[in-house]
Amino acid sequence: MADLFGLSFSFDLSNLFAILVIFAGVATLQFFYGRKLNLVLMRNVAETLEEVVKPKDQLYTWLGGYIGFKVEYEVDDPIVEKIEATLTLLPRHSIMYLPVSKVTLGGDRLFLVVRSRHAVKGDVHAIKKGTYRLSKGIDNEIEYLSEVVAINGAEFQVFYKKRRDKDKLLKHLSGLPVDKVKHISVTPSTRVIYAFVVPDKRVIEEVIPRLLQIAREFTEF
Repeated sequence: MADLFGLSFSFDLSNLFAILVIFAGVATLQFFYGRKLNLVLMRNVAETLEEVVKPKDQLYTWLGGYIGFKVEYEVDDPIVEKIEATLTLLPRHSIMYLPVSKVTLGGDRLFLVVRSRHAVKGDVHAIKKGTYRLSKGIDNEIEYLSEVVAINGAEFQVFYKKRRDKDKLLKHLSGLPVDKVKHISVTPSTRVIYAFVVPDKRVIEEVIPRLLQIAREFTEF
């Protein structure tokens, strides 16, 4: 029995021990279930990427064992130097960190990068509203024109320097599952065509060919 601020509390160590044992059991089950689920998701995403990209070589780097991977694909293409992908999954194996990650990350994420062999003309970003909570998602925002557009029921904020580049990118974006696309852009300084998407099989199958089309349309050679 303990007394604090005039209130009495009783502690039953046997009950506390039982709670700790139950929590440890749940955490253990969550670890094995979450690990298995993330490994299945990683395998499925990797298989889909390779089916679509058809690389001549690849280099994988695992991120923390169960939260994703980075990969570089070498491709035999006169315009595209290589394709990169980074998959980050919710930590489903961690009962403590999973709820926090759902708030901070929102969900599973796949970042795709197509690197051109040649100079890229055009500088434009289309970012779904609400994707980035603490920033706009681009550097040097003041250098861009900006407007909000609705595409198939989804609102995107578009940052661009030339209207024709904005129109070309939005034409491609309108043909994609916009509910799964968070950010798509063309960046000349790095010769990169980029997309941030939900790692869904159908999305991967549709987005990568579209990124290759964008690379061809925006590349100077």
